[in-house]
Amino acid sequence: MRRLRLAFWGTPDIALPCLRAAAAEHEVVLCLTQPDRRAGRGRKLKRQPVAAVADELGIEVYQPAKADQALERLAALKPEAMVVLAYGQLLSPAMLAAAPLGAVNIHFSLLPQLRGAAPINWAILRGHERTGVSSMFMDQGLDTGEVIYQKACPIGAQETAGSLADRLAEMGAQVLLPTLEAIASGNAPRQAQNHQAATWAPMLSKSDGLLDWSQSAVELDRRVRGLDPWPGAYTTLGGKPLKLFAPTKVLESNQGQAPGTVLTCEEAPDMLCVACGQGALALGSVQAAGKRRMEAAQFLRGAGPAAGERLGA
Repeated sequence: MRRLRLAFWGTPDIALPCLRAAAAEHEVVLCLTQPDRRAGRGRKLKRQPVAAVADELGIEVYQPAKADQALERLAALKPEAMVVLAYGQLLSPAMLAAAPLGAVNIHFSLLPQLRGAAPINWAILRGHERTGVSSMFMDQGLDTGEVIYQKACPIGAQETAGSLADRLAEMGAQVLLPTLEAIASGNAPRQAQNHQAATWAPMLSKSDGLLDWSQSAVELDRRVRGLDPWPGAYTTLGGKPLKLFAPTKVLESNQGQAPGTVLTCEEAPDMLCVACGQGALALGSVQAAGKRRMEAAQFLRGAGPAAGERLGA
């Protein structure tokens, strides 16, 4: 296989398996990431994950405030192709044309399903039974380019956005390498997407995590898992936020109680059980305001609500 000169665009942890795979098989001449950010209580400057691994691998890192500021550096390094994965900015037509063999995007859905910023979360939120990874040639649209390869995987019954992201990140590397091999050989497939079948996975915000207990237990189960670990599902207890996490269990009966009522459930004695509009939802992990995340059983033995109390009221 011919080694390609590559520029790699990416920022968070989910891009790391693809970066490591590309660097092992090809020559990555430049990594482009978002600028480092201040984080934590001390507001210390924290290296972006892709930048940190590029440092480890001895790859030059460039962190422009705006993507187009990299045009001059790319022109000097002359990459043949570019790999883009969770970079954090849209690339202009001039940037997409900066490498003669094109810009390839790794997207975590089976396109044209779930185009957009949060495909992993929305696959769970919408109750999909499977998802996957797509590689595509980028164009000026949002995830509208011609598909090269796809690989599917089932979504587990207790899958969270975090656990699914970990699996898809590794699968992304498995899709990227044959994609680059096909590009290097000049035989990369180009399958136009069916735009009429497209669905969207818009960006999420913290406000999306607020649970409406009048919804069914099935819907709320998907919301808790689909927003774990970020932005996180939450309700209120005594006027203060209470974050809710997997593991979860959907129960058939809400015991005739109003939505949001804490229940005693023999089926889930060590979980926080809450009546929903249809059925009840048992939650295995919680985080009260100002506290660390803990198992629901420990929470209930301490400052947790008693049966009959209302959440979100």
